[in-house]
Amino acid sequence: MSERHDAAANEASNANRLSALCDLGPARFPVAISEISCDGCSAEADCEWSAECDFLRLKIAERIDINGRVLWHDGKRAAIRFYGQLHPVVIAELAA
Repeated sequence: MSERHDAAANEASNANRLSALCDLGPARFPVAISEISCDGCSAEADCEWSAECDFLRLKIAERIDINGRVLWHDGKRAAIRFYGQLHPVVIAELAA
């Protein structure tokens, strides 16, 4: 992909960010959710992710609660896989 295409994709992804709260062990912190699908999402926190990320709870857009785990993390960014799935209609509502 070209740098121009990557920049446009990043801009579109940033425009569709959702706010969420993440409960990870005893910690609770805000995250910005992007690239959300029925199975998971990308998340960016204000802090770095901890090494132990096998179970977390997300509250997305102040109305959707779902559990998941971090597949990988690099600094403040992480990929989250949900335990269960979000319905496609919910994904469409969040993207609107």
